[in-house]
Amino acid sequence: MAANLENGKLAPEGASKFTNGRPASKGYESISYEDAMVKYGTGRYQLVLFILLSLVTFSTVFNNNGYIFIGATQKHHCKVPESSNWTDSKNKTTVFIYTADTCTYNKLARYGDGIDENITEVMIEDNIKCDSWVYDTSVFDLTIMSEWDLNSCNGGKELITLASFLYMIGFFIGCILLADLSDRYGRATMLLISNVSMLGIGIVASFSVNFPMLAIMRLLLGIFTAGARNAGFVYVCEIIKDRAVAGMLHGVVYSIGGVVVTAIAHLFPHWRNFQLACALCFLLYLPYYWVMGESPRWLLSQGRTEEALTYFKKSARINKVEFPENLHVYLEYQKPKEGNVFSLFKTPNLRKKTLLVSLLWFSVSIVFFGINYNVGNLGGNIFVNNYLLQVSGVLQFLGIWYIRLGRRLAISTAFLIGCAMCAVVPIFTSYGIDGAVIAMSMVGKLFIEANFGMIYIVTAELYPTTARVTALGLGSALARAGGAIAPYLALSNDLWPSLPYVIFGVIALVAGLFAILLPETKEKALPDSLHQAENENPLNSFNCCKKEKEEIEEQAMKKLATVTA
Repeated sequence: MAANLENGKLAPEGASKFTNGRPASKGYESISYEDAMVKYGTGRYQLVLFILLSLVTFSTVFNNNGYIFIGATQKHHCKVPESSNWTDSKNKTTVFIYTADTCTYNKLARYGDGIDENITEVMIEDNIKCDSWVYDTSVFDLTIMSEWDLNSCNGGKELITLASFLYMIGFFIGCILLADLSDRYGRATMLLISNVSMLGIGIVASFSVNFPMLAIMRLLLGIFTAGARNAGFVYVCEIIKDRAVAGMLHGVVYSIGGVVVTAIAHLFPHWRNFQLACALCFLLYLPYYWVMGESPRWLLSQGRTEEALTYFKKSARINKVEFPENLHVYLEYQKPKEGNVFSLFKTPNLRKKTLLVSLLWFSVSIVFFGINYNVGNLGGNIFVNNYLLQVSGVLQFLGIWYIRLGRRLAISTAFLIGCAMCAVVPIFTSYGIDGAVIAMSMVGKLFIEANFGMIYIVTAELYPTTARVTALGLGSALARAGGAIAPYLALSNDLWPSLPYVIFGVIALVAGLFAILLPETKEKALPDSLHQAENENPLNSFNCCKKEKEEIEEQAMKKLATVTA
């Protein structure tokens, strides 16, 4: 039964065979989903499920970060013709030699006068445009730059950036399209579809015959990486009682995946072998659909009570807890999927929360991916820099304690610390202290990456079961829009080496200030309907604003009383 829209707010559901989600039939012991999680859904079984789902997140990093190595820059210079000798009719020998630059080369003639052996060099032609290049293979055997001559001399560097942009556009599409399908057809179903797709597309990508084919594969990979990442994260939030710990550990696993993908790139310096190795990892996750089953909270939201009870019975057995025979688990609002992404903007409180959360998603993504993509511009070895940046992300497990102080405080201060780290980079850059620049990048990335995890948690806590993946999908989509812009911002390094960090710092500052308005969701039950999400957890407002509003209302009531008198 659809909810009524009254005065811009969602009204409660009408009467049905459920009263606040509880069954009207007798002979059953009723227990809420939240209480059932505490009694029968917390233990070793949930730990196993968490590990299995975290492995999916672990492997999605291969698609997110892998392109850093596939499209890595290799030092290069013009490939010039071999030097040649030419002898004229007077038996004077002239040697044609070539001097190479990055994008051009010069042709010179060198000859002797045949008398006192003086050597003369004459420029025959200068600044000849290159049509082929020689690439340094000391770090990578082959990247798409060296295979298809995609370098800065012929506009190829912009094409490499374009493929990053297309991947993020694909992620954007996946967040919107597949999130809606996940809310309609289930988390496990979406995980299966996404993992099969990432396996197949990844293998095809490793055999790409040209750059346009690879770019299309990257677009498709982005779509299904979004499906797997969001469905897996929401599944975790719906079965783990301590969402803060689960969410932050999920982020730690992501960073560990970043370390591993760097190691794989180190092991396979040929981009095709690297891409194939990353794709084959998704073979491990195909059995998940049958091993894990569907999210019990989603099953209850669809009215599939018996299947949800099967989950709790299995959980109780593995956790060694006795499960009563006549037990009914209920959601406070037991209702199928409500609307679509536009439903998140229909009512005042939801609209404000959605706009604020969208800003935070967009901002955290620009800064996070910007620092990642800018790693190639840092001094030193690309592998060492990546190892350091990814290891710093592993330290975000400290956020498990940090986020317990409050979601709003944690997110706001993490943005502001990230801003501070970006702000000092130009100082160290001006003095050429590369080590300090890398250190500041590590610290900034640590807090911004931790914020990614915290924003995931807050989004899952603000929105109901029936639209949770849709909300996460919208946020992730806007994050990928930010991620699509990030590589182009990293290119501003050509104008001024510190310019990317100045831009990232300003964005982090703005987001940190707006994050103060977030509602506090710490230790609050997850909403199960749009009605609950609209009427609970309003945006934070300061006491001064509250008092001002109360005074205005009081004056209005006095005027009304005077008029009626």
